[in-house]
Amino acid sequence: MSRIIVIGGHGRTGILIIEQLIAHGDTVVATIRNPTHMADLVKRGAETVVLDLEKSSGPDFAKVFEGADAIVFAAGSAEGEGSALDRTGTLKTVRAAERAGVLRYVTISSIGASTGLRLSGAWATDEMRDYYEQKRAANKLLRASSLNWTILEPGELTDEKGTGKITLSEAAIAHGSIPRADVAAVVVAALQEPKTIGRTFQLVGGDTPIETAIRETVAHPVADATGR
Repeated sequence: MSRIIVIGGHGRTGILIIEQLIAHGDTVVATIRNPTHMADLVKRGAETVVLDLEKSSGPDFAKVFEGADAIVFAAGSAEGEGSALDRTGTLKTVRAAERAGVLRYVTISSIGASTGLRLSGAWATDEMRDYYEQKRAANKLLRASSLNWTILEPGELTDEKGTGKITLSEAAIAHGSIPRADVAAVVVAALQEPKTIGRTFQLVGGDTPIETAIRETVAHPVADATGR
C-alpha cells in the first residue's frame, strides 16, 4: 500500500484517479482549491488538504508531500484562467517533491505535447497554442528534475465509461479520444510499473488491455521528441 498525493483531486479526472487508487488499496491525499469540495472526497475515502497551485507556497506543498510515495499531477487550468498554471503548478510541485524527498511523479499532459503535434483546423487557436506551449514547458521542467517521472499524454478526454483498453505509444499517434476512467487506470498501472519511469506515452482509446499495452510498450522503447 502506497501513500499517493493527487494534485487537482476534485477535477473530473482527478476524482477517478482517487477512486481507482483507493480501490487498489492505496492511501490517497487529495489537494483541492475549494474547501466545499472536501466532503465529497472524504466520502470517497481520501484525505484532503486545501492547497492552491497559484496562491499556496512551495513549502506548503512540501509539508503535505512529506512521507508520500508518489505525486500525481492531475490539475489543469480552469476555463478563463489561462494555461500558465500548467507550467507554474508543475514547477512548484516538482520543487516541493524534491524538497520533501518524494521521487515518483506522474503527470497528465496532452497528446502530441512531446511529439511535435502541429495544431490545425479548430485546434489552431491562440488559446490552444498557448495551452500547448505551457504543457511543453511543464514537461521540460519535469524532465530536467531529479524525480522519477512519467508523462502521460492522452487524447481528447471524454466522460464515457472506461473500456479498460487503449492504444499506447512513445511515438506520435493519430489524435483520438479516451475516457477519463481509462486515463485514471493508466495512471494507477504506471505507478506500479518501474519501467515507465523516464518515459513519455501517447494514449487514446484502443483495443489492447491497459496492462498489456504498458507491458508491451515498455519492452520496446523508441527514441522520441524528448531526446532520450
